[in-house]
Amino acid sequence: MEVKRFDQQLFGYEKITDVEVEELAAEYNPFYTAFIENIINIGNVKDPSVYYYLNSFVQDKNVKSVQDDVDSLYKDFSVYEEGLKRAFQHYTHYFPAKNIPQIITYNSGFNYAVVTDSSYLGIGLEMFLGDKYPAYKQLGLPQYKISAMTNKHLISSVMLGWISTEFELEQANADLLTEMVHQGKLMYILDALMPNEKVEIKMNYTEDEVRWSNANEKQVWFYFIDNDLLYTKETKEIIKYMGESPFIQGFPDGSPGRVGHWIGWEIVKAYMENNKEISLISLIQEKDAQKILNQSKYKP
Repeated sequence: MEVKRFDQQLFGYEKITDVEVEELAAEYNPFYTAFIENIINIGNVKDPSVYYYLNSFVQDKNVKSVQDDVDSLYKDFSVYEEGLKRAFQHYTHYFPAKNIPQIITYNSGFNYAVVTDSSYLGIGLEMFLGDKYPAYKQLGLPQYKISAMTNKHLISSVMLGWISTEFELEQANADLLTEMVHQGKLMYILDALMPNEKVEIKMNYTEDEVRWSNANEKQVWFYFIDNDLLYTKETKEIIKYMGESPFIQGFPDGSPGRVGHWIGWEIVKAYMENNKEISLISLIQEKDAQKILNQSKYKP
């Protein structure tokens, strides 16, 4: 596994000309093209003036200030590289046919925390500068998002980003149960890749939110049952229980957002516990959420 510091190379140039552009393209494509056209969105990579717009981005005083903070926290990336390496060792064990991406760090100017392609996994380091980083509030980001924008969350967030794109939900217009079980699969895989990481880090929950979820799991499940929510396909309802939010409207105080992810994870854990012959590959290949629920014998 290779980690390349695109951010350090880009901001290390005294001035960017067409020479530097050619150098970056040769070393970092296809990531470089994605960076120009999608991540910071400064135009077409084939535009002969692209060096001018890239230079403007790098010389922007606010962007430079953020990069200084990135350099301060992540100058030595070795501890994160080791953590990612361990996670991908597990990934290779469970999914031997899958490729290992090249890992590239960058500064997107607060656009993207994680970007993926078949050959690379990009990490926007400016999105992991800590829950007290002043720019996040200045950008209007809610606290429940800021709380997970720390260096402690970096490896878990990056690995979840990778497996989310490697194992996408193929079913269109899925019901709530299917959405929950799919997210539960991803959390189960993340748990297998990072077995020693804390639950709250993997779920992007606080310790209090983990306690609430454990204490109220049964009540949440029966709320879904009593209100006939498992098979709803209404986008509004699915977002309510699956989308990011500071709490679930109508639930008791302390409820975290994405409670459907938590329940889905518990269903999948029960399914794997009761079907020990099932591999992670087989888990991903099983598309029938109802079958997984039935065979899980899930009873919170």
